[in-house]
Amino acid sequence: MTEYFTSSLIILPLFLALISAFSYNRTLRYVLAYLTLTSLTVMSILTFIRAQGVIITLDYPSQVGLIITTLDMLLLLYFLYVGIKKRHVLVVILAFLQVIPLIHLETVIHEVRASPTFLIDPLSATMCLIICIIGSLIVVYSLSYMEEHEKHLHLKKTRQPRFLFFMILFLAAMNGVVISNNLYWLYFFWEVTTFCCYQLIRHDLTEQSEKNALLALWVGLIGGVAFIGSMYLGVYYVYSLSIAEILRAKASVYIPLTLALLSLAAFTKSAQIPFQSWLLGAMIAPTPVSALLHSSTMVKAGVYLILRMTPAMSNFPALSYCIAAVGGLSFLSASVLAINQRESKKVLAYSTISNLGLIILCAGINTPLALMAAMFLLIFHAISKGLLFLGAGVIENRVLTRNIEHWEGMLGKYPLSAMVMLLGMVMMYLPPFGMLIGKWLTIESASSLKAISIPLVLILSIGGATTTFFWSKWMGCMLTHPPALFELKPEKIPFSYKLSMLTMVGIDVALSIFAGLVAAIIDLALKVLRGEAPVPYSLLGIFTDMGSFLTIPLILSFLVAIVLALVIARLRGGSMAPPYLCGENVSRDPYSFISTVDKPVKFDVSNLYFDRSLGSPSVNKTLTLIGMILLAFMFSLVVI
Repeated sequence: MTEYFTSSLIILPLFLALISAFSYNRTLRYVLAYLTLTSLTVMSILTFIRAQGVIITLDYPSQVGLIITTLDMLLLLYFLYVGIKKRHVLVVILAFLQVIPLIHLETVIHEVRASPTFLIDPLSATMCLIICIIGSLIVVYSLSYMEEHEKHLHLKKTRQPRFLFFMILFLAAMNGVVISNNLYWLYFFWEVTTFCCYQLIRHDLTEQSEKNALLALWVGLIGGVAFIGSMYLGVYYVYSLSIAEILRAKASVYIPLTLALLSLAAFTKSAQIPFQSWLLGAMIAPTPVSALLHSSTMVKAGVYLILRMTPAMSNFPALSYCIAAVGGLSFLSASVLAINQRESKKVLAYSTISNLGLIILCAGINTPLALMAAMFLLIFHAISKGLLFLGAGVIENRVLTRNIEHWEGMLGKYPLSAMVMLLGMVMMYLPPFGMLIGKWLTIESASSLKAISIPLVLILSIGGATTTFFWSKWMGCMLTHPPALFELKPEKIPFSYKLSMLTMVGIDVALSIFAGLVAAIIDLALKVLRGEAPVPYSLLGIFTDMGSFLTIPLILSFLVAIVLALVIARLRGGSMAPPYLCGENVSRDPYSFISTVDKPVKFDVSNLYFDRSLGSPSVNKTLTLIGMILLAFMFSLVVI
């Protein structure tokens, strides 16, 4: 029975993906998407329950390994073909750097231990829950979205079967990533996610989407080369490809180098500086792709891998601090750059890079409290960011613009979608939701490191302030009501939109209310991973040495405040008032004012974007250079 549950996490979505590739019938696509949601949800929950407090292992015969080897080689040959066809030198070189070493590894790999093939503990089971539930909800959402998307593109023949195939295949590959203990199998599933990412970004087949897909491909292939290097070290110096054995191996010069190479691969997947450009370019893809890649699946693969390595990283504090530095740089710089963005998906992209950086910073701090913070951020970011992408996609399909300056009055035009987005933004940085709990725990864990507590707390404070700035700015745009749109109007949206968005809202609210239960799950995962208990907790909330976060009393007080505000507003009433323009209003037009040389000017409300200081392309180039220097320093430390 255990083997069935474990295998089904990969085989079931793979089977559904293969059928969906031929689903030219609309009804069949809907059946497949809802079947994906229900089956993966059930399987992931059952696996999660079975994995609490125990480790589930599973081995496969060598014949299955031969199939994986063949598929892996075909995948690399395809990447090589793409590089040659597109005349992209980097793709050709990076694919070639994997093909030749992989052929050589095949001659010796059968002599090396790599058991068990799959390993499921509470950490990987939690990741499976995120992938299967949030990922499947995004697949359901994509049904209606892609129909609207193709209408806008005026396509004569639908490409939805292809799209659905890669979306569901992505879920199978991600489940493979998080449950693989065999480094070779992990590498294979890792490359499948790169393949799916490339195909989904280029889905619309425009010149820009092809260009951005190639960018994502060659950045992903850098991670593949790093994996090849780590496998060589595992084969020749640890004599094992079992990740569990590599992490338990005796300290030597090769172990930190192996960890550094795997961290490099993780940075490429999680779009950490200097690899942030691929994620920004990937925003050209349809919104379900952005939601799937950048909230619940691919970008989480990198942070998961680093969290998995934290027990071994404890033996190499210099490497751990370098990883924290990369995360801190990404968190701070991306949160600052987000305030310069006018496009909705670019704000979400920079926010994603920033939050992933924060998770990696916590993993680099590598204390029990910091790892609990990382897990809180990992879980709640997947839900909240997925929700934001879905809401943004609905509104974008209706207003046909991503410029948030043009999203004024959305609460009046599209109340349900706008309310979902506003809730998503609140969940990202305000109490009493889980993301804020994670950030609170991060600050406390950073302050406990006496030697570097001041710079860490400074980074967290500035990053937190800029995060508040750009979310509040966007919320302000959506809450601004032109006079003509003062009354709310009912919004009609497809059932698949409602199901996916409202389910995510419900999950986030429920988990935030019972944050103590989430803490218990994380506590168990960290005990199995590291044998350490982070902090006390109860159903009321979480307790630390410096204070407590009581979620249920907080939520009750917020509900009372909201009810009181509504009652007072209804009793007092209200009326629309023209803007106050310092006494210079034009008498006949309350929305114009007298400017220089006594000319009337129409007033305009706009946000602050710091274009002069943050809008220059040199800012991103400088950050990329700093990131490369940090990586060079990290590798010099582990080699020397």
